Amino acid sequence: MLRRPPRARPVAGSGTPFGRPSSRLLGAVTGVVLVTATLAGCSPPERAGAGAGGTLRIAAATDAGETLNPYASNQSPTQQLRSALVYEGLTRLSPEGEVEWRLATDMTPDDGFRAWTIKLRPGVLFTDGSRFTSADVVASIKHLRDPANAVQGLAFIEMIDPAAVAAVDELTVRVGLSEPFAPFKDIWANVLLPMTKAGSVPERPIGTGPFAVKGFAAGRQSTLERFDGYWGDRPKLGAVEITEYPSQQAQANALLSNQVDIASGATPTIAKSLAGRDDVELLDSKGDFTLRIGLNTTVAPFDDVRVRQALRLLVDREQVVSNAFGGYARVANDHEGGTPRCGAPDLSQREQDVERAKQLLAEAGHGDLSFAITTDGLLPGMRELAQVFSENAAKAGVRVEVNVVTVPELLSKWGQWPAFIDFNPIPYLPTVLGGLLPGRVGNATHWDDPEFVALADRLFVAPEGERCPIMNRMHRIEHEQGAMITPAFVNVLMPHRADVRGLVPDVNGRPLSFLTNVTVGR
Repeated sequence: MLRRPPRARPVAGSGTPFGRPSSRLLGAVTGVVLVTATLAGCSPPERAGAGAGGTLRIAAATDAGETLNPYASNQSPTQQLRSALVYEGLTRLSPEGEVEWRLATDMTPDDGFRAWTIKLRPGVLFTDGSRFTSADVVASIKHLRDPANAVQGLAFIEMIDPAAVAAVDELTVRVGLSEPFAPFKDIWANVLLPMTKAGSVPERPIGTGPFAVKGFAAGRQSTLERFDGYWGDRPKLGAVEITEYPSQQAQANALLSNQVDIASGATPTIAKSLAGRDDVELLDSKGDFTLRIGLNTTVAPFDDVRVRQALRLLVDREQVVSNAFGGYARVANDHEGGTPRCGAPDLSQREQDVERAKQLLAEAGHGDLSFAITTDGLLPGMRELAQVFSENAAKAGVRVEVNVVTVPELLSKWGQWPAFIDFNPIPYLPTVLGGLLPGRVGNATHWDDPEFVALADRLFVAPEGERCPIMNRMHRIEHEQGAMITPAFVNVLMPHRADVRGLVPDVNGRPLSFLTNVTVGR
């Protein structure tokens, strides 16, 4: 997703590594047994469709290996969708990308950002009716921080000293760190760092969210019911049903046949075809979601910055936007997105320059370069991006083969592929922590720039008002020295039936996390 957080060891019997990104799927489901039961922590059952807003039916991607454990090491977008409705964190990102308070109401640093005191929201209930207290926060943080649990969010909180996490009183927690860290509030705005009831994880996790799980069948369907004891604004919907489909076309077919109200994923081609119908509308979330080409700097010739610069100069970014993403994107400049509070760095937009690219390749001794780009084609535009790049590269005599593999194969060799297609939907601070620093498993390019690392160290101790200039200097280094070809920021498209009201676009590409005012007019 997040730039793949550390993995401790392979998942037993799966062949896939721990901490794979949240947006990686496991593939089609086969022979899954339906298990539907009322789970501990659910609100009392009510008739499907009850409540003024009815039942919202969502089509999502199949994940045969999903669980209800929000700390699981291998999470797909489907599991994260469900978790975002059932669990909450200390903070969250708003649809505009701003950090907001949720289960916490204040965080105060001391000892030069080496410790933080967290004030918790009073009057919060878990979905089993018990009170949310500091004991639950302490238990959640210690579970997240324990490497033995191999949770996907560990990469973001490795600075926490688990021995220095303690309850001060019922609504106050003190968290000690092994090193100073200033953007503490920002890091908790992550679906991978939820708070759960002490003692409930991993078998029957209980959250504080606006919905509770009524039924669950891995790889098939989840049924969520509104929790009427929710502390915040109660959803208008009575229930949410998440049904899983093996392809985006299957989701679209379900939408057209009125089996679902929302297709949570759609290619630009599918989105355009559906948006032309009277009974379907398109939610278009514009933000800093990136699909990019990674170049492994431990493999020749990508260890030579001249080669990396040349390959970036071969890209026709406007063609990428129009051909790979159907116009649902905007041109990027070979660096990650920033934050809503920071303006774009003052960099000249990189344009296609085939002659300069040929010159750089010749200087590096690779005038006859050929290589393969590997992709699992998981997300819309991945294969298309690789193909457009191959066509662009051919103009300089560079031969690029598009190598399509399965999701498990891509993940089993993560960090070994010489060139590959990857993605990132998360804000800049967790991106740096999880994927741009050396030694992080999320850094599959193995890029290690001393100046960038030094600036990251400064960023992590800088007051909020001083972070933007540091981020922009880091963006410049990514642009000039980095190992990612990032040609576009990609929109997240979500076709839905016209009688679904109240949806809001989200700059982080997760609009289904915000269902408070959504209604269904069936």
